[in-house]
Amino acid sequence: MCVFLQAATNNKATTMKKAFMTGTQCYGVPSRVRSDHGLENTGVGAFMIAHHGPRRSSFITGRSIHNQRIERMWRDLFASATSVFHSLFTYLEESEQLDLANPVHMWCLHHVFLPRVQRALDIFREGWNLHRLSGERGRTPTQLYIEGMMCQAGQCHRGIDNMVFRVPEEAIQDHDEYGIDDEVEVAPREDMIINVSNVDCPLNEQDFTRLEQTVNIESDHQGVDCFLACVEFCNSVL
Repeated sequence: MCVFLQAATNNKATTMKKAFMTGTQCYGVPSRVRSDHGLENTGVGAFMIAHHGPRRSSFITGRSIHNQRIERMWRDLFASATSVFHSLFTYLEESEQLDLANPVHMWCLHHVFLPRVQRALDIFREGWNLHRLSGERGRTPTQLYIEGMMCQAGQCHRGIDNMVFRVPEEAIQDHDEYGIDDEVEVAPREDMIINVSNVDCPLNEQDFTRLEQTVNIESDHQGVDCFLACVEFCNSVL
């Protein structure tokens, strides 16, 4: 069951935690979360430990190769949704139309393609949750989720009971107040830290409004024309 897929322009812990919390609002807080050692996952780890308590393996870290299910999903996600963007960006870079060291180019890339990537992720997630599983007698992940919730409700499973019987909303909405338990290791390994540079909008408010009126980022040409037009506009006013 894929509970959320969120495209972002950074890998900050706050961004990841916000996306995670959108999933909990729809499907409840899981009993346990498996994660790699990335820095972006520390906020989720802190929330899980604070929500469920320490010393119960609420947040499990390890290499993703030990999780065959997520590896299979990543493979299908790339093949079905993100490979087209990988090819487009590679083409733009190899044809010297995209300079990764140019902040204007990077902002234009985010501005044009982030909504497109998110739409592709939304379509994939919906399809993934409704595809039939041969090992589960043709049932879908959504059907298995609902069946599991109904069968296990009232059996002292906190995560399931909280979702089925609905705990007060403030019990989950106050997640920003959770801290990190000093007795539990949630810090990332140094070799797993990947820094994504922040890219700010180079335009002032007036020029940004003109850009929106000039360049239609919803064109039907895979976004390449929009990206080039966006770069041209930015270069003309900067």
